Formats: sequence, C-alpha cells, structure tokens
Amino acid sequence: MSGIYPYSRGKNDEKYFFDFQILVMKFRFISVLFLTATLFSCGTTKLSEEYSSYLFSYFTGNSEGQEAIRYAISPDAYNYYALNNNEPVISSDKISNTGGVRDPHLLRGNDGKTFYMVATDLLTRKGWSNHAMVLLKSEDLVNWTSTVVNIPENFPEFSEVHRVWAPQAIYDEDKGKYMIYFSMLAPGGYDIIYYAYANDQFTGLESAPKQLFFSPTKNASIDGDIIKKDGKYHLFSLLSGKKRSQINGFLELSY
Repeated sequence: MSGIYPYSRGKNDEKYFFDFQILVMKFRFISVLFLTATLFSCGTTKLSEEYSSYLFSYFTGNSEGQEAIRYAISPDAYNYYALNNNEPVISSDKISNTGGVRDPHLLRGNDGKTFYMVATDLLTRKGWSNHAMVLLKSEDLVNWTSTVVNIPENFPEFSEVHRVWAPQAIYDEDKGKYMIYFSMLAPGGYDIIYYAYANDQFTGLESAPKQLFFSPTKNASIDGDIIKKDGKYHLFSLLSGKKRSQINGFLELSY
C-alpha cells in the first residue's frame, strides 16, 4: 500500500508514516482503507495546550482480521505510531452483527472527557451490502459500551435500504446533541447522505434519518465529513462518477 512506510521501532511498536495527501486521495476515496482520521477533536478550531498527541482510528483492509478498529498515535498529526503492534483494540465480533467493523470515526465529547465512536457494521467477505452502524461510548478509550443500530429494523420507511456506510458524528452546539451522518442506498437509487441525532445515552437515534445532502447531479455521495470553520459548517464528500481531480464534493451548510 503506497503512502504508508513502516519501520520497526521495537518489539511491540511500529511507526507508520501516513502521507495524508495520498491517504485521502487514494485510500479514502478509492478503497476506503483508512477512513476518518479526525480524532481528539474538541468542537473548536483551536487546540488546547493540555492535549499532547493525536489519536487515529482506522482499519486496514478487506481481508481476514482487517475489518477491525486499530489505533495509532502522533505528536504532529503527520507521523503516526501504530499501537498494540497494529492489532485490533476492540473485537469486531463483540460489537457488530456481521463480525466486521469499518470506517471508525472517533470524537472527543463536548464535555472534554467522554469519547464517542461510530463505525460501519460490515464484513465484506459476506458481500458489500449491510444494514447497520455501531455506536460506541467510552471515558478512557479502552473500555467501550456499544450498540448496533439496524436502520431497516428501527425505521420501516427504510426497510429496503441495503447499504449503511461511513457514519461520522459531530456535536451540534445549538441543539446540544450529537448528530450522526452517513450514506444509505436503496434499490433503484443512489447513495445519499442522511443525518439523525443520537439519544442522550448514545445507544440509538432519536428519530428517522433525514436527507442531509441533495446532489444536484444525482451522483452517489459517500464518506461525508463536516468541519465547522468561521461560523459555517463545510461538508466534504466523495461524489461518484467524477474524475479523480474533481473528487472532492463541497457544500456550505447554514443550519
């Protein structure tokens, strides 16, 4: 996998250099190998002096044992050390229905001490269709409570959905809630980014998902990422059918 250069640091550590330009353009948008690296985010554009490192959650591929959550750590957000000898830190079998977990996205809570993670419940050797995401919550990044949210089972209006991919979470300061956004695919349609608010326990969605992004070109939209800057929310996503040089979708949200 070009763009990742490991070398041995010790018996239990490996250092990985993640070239983020290659990582985003090649891995996220083509093979989705290392989706979502926005970690230890605090809901602001300024980093607190009390934080010393960046934590990166990722999965490594489509083969046996690779669809599982791993951690890497970095002092500068560019050069990462894989933790736990690049082995999973959470068992996919214990937290998912399919036995595989992809696209982990980790968020520091608004209180500064609680951590939230969302991931795709999908084991691709059984096929690329799925129906659920995983919601996790922790106070120490080690011990997690988890819930599988099956969209068709919980929301009959989405009973025919056969793809629930790449969830991410963001804190909505106005509502005081965590918004989860993700893409879904129904028969005869194209992937659409939806959103819903998590309940207070972070064990489910308060209501049925609503469409977040309306593609003017009717292209499939996946891998959404929302960033707040200068009072505006900016949504980046992969739009299918675009040339590689035009692969970033961009939208300013005003809600």
